[in-house]
Amino acid sequence: MIPFLYKTLLLFLFFLLIGNKSIGQKNDVPKNEDVFQLLDSLWENPTSFFNINDTNWRMLCQNLDNVDIDNLNNISQSIFYGKDAKIENFTDASEGTLGKMNEKSHKKKTKIFSKKIRNGFRDYKKYPNNKVVLMEGDSWFEYPIFLRDITDNLMMHENLAVFSMASAGDWVSNMIANHQYQFEYQKLKPDVFIISGGGNDILGDNRLASFVNSQPIDSKSEFLNNYKNYVVLRYNSKPVPMCNASYCPAEYHTYKDNMTELNNNVDSLMVKQIVNGRRYINKSYYRWLVSLKLEYKVLFESIKKLDEERFNSLMIITQGYDYSIPSFKEKFGKSMFTKNGEWMKEPLMLKGIINQQTQEDIVMTIIFDFNEMMIELGKEFDNIYHMDIRGFTQYLEKRDNKKKGKYWHDEIHPKSKVYKKISNSYEALIFNKFKNPHKVVNVIEYHKLGDNY
Repeated sequence: MIPFLYKTLLLFLFFLLIGNKSIGQKNDVPKNEDVFQLLDSLWENPTSFFNINDTNWRMLCQNLDNVDIDNLNNISQSIFYGKDAKIENFTDASEGTLGKMNEKSHKKKTKIFSKKIRNGFRDYKKYPNNKVVLMEGDSWFEYPIFLRDITDNLMMHENLAVFSMASAGDWVSNMIANHQYQFEYQKLKPDVFIISGGGNDILGDNRLASFVNSQPIDSKSEFLNNYKNYVVLRYNSKPVPMCNASYCPAEYHTYKDNMTELNNNVDSLMVKQIVNGRRYINKSYYRWLVSLKLEYKVLFESIKKLDEERFNSLMIITQGYDYSIPSFKEKFGKSMFTKNGEWMKEPLMLKGIINQQTQEDIVMTIIFDFNEMMIELGKEFDNIYHMDIRGFTQYLEKRDNKKKGKYWHDEIHPKSKVYKKISNSYEALIFNKFKNPHKVVNVIEYHKLGDNY
């Protein structure tokens, strides 16, 4: 029943994407029989849509103009809530206690932004280094109380005027559906657009339980060996997509002879953990990841259409979170959003995954592949940069000789001191402080090297 539902939804999605073939059709637009073949490919191997050079992804994007954002969001949500689900607002970001705190925080931040503008912030002759920043996102950019998040820190910079639309608890689907970012973009004409989204999409409503299997893949399987090599190659910044046991793309084989050398360049324990976590991740996660990638693509293209000439000078920054730790451990302030453990630990235990290390490995895999997806999408635009925060909190804990988890406020949010250091990386990117150009900013490496990065 479930495979049939997925396939039905995917059929609907691709017919939506192909649309009217008489409008702006190109010679390489697939025929109907090719569409069915593409659907089968997505069903069998959704990871074949991840890489910028993947034929399937290029075909998927050919008729992006025909995609209605609201319909796309409904299709994405239907994977979890049923084919006929009609979801107007599937977050609590604007409701209840959390909604009130988000609103109060927004008013405070807007007041600070307005004060800077009224004081002549945009007199570029007088202040040529000043930049207006538009921020959209979730609780990594808007944690209304108890933490100083990334937005809080960026707002303190005298050369940045930050207008925040971020809301704790928000989902990417909802950010796109309400179109508010388009209105604010047109009004503010920002120099920088920063977005954080996907965490609530993954973890909301116990979704994590839908992404994992109770019975893991055989650790000695060819698939796991291929995935291990993929992880090593990606850590070495090699542009290769994932492959399965029966097929690996040409890019994969190009580097395969150098695997021994490349293995020496990575943290072997971290690779082992990510590969072990992959044993439990099912295809539902990767199908969803493809839909999220398409949502981000639609978002960026919609901004581009507003003013293509200005878009080329706009700096866009994405981020993919850090390797968080499933935990029931309570600390002050947690009950504001939910009881600690409800995001990750409880859904994993619901699937019978009890071992703490296995839980952490699964989360590492999810965060690893989420970041790799965002990095690949960023390659399609000259002005999109990615903040790679993976492993940064644990790096600081080891550097300061602290126990693992010491610098986490809860399951999914680092403490304020960590956010402060992450914000420093954003500032360095915005003001071009790096010695070498970087489309993907490795936050660990930046904090090791400083401006020599």
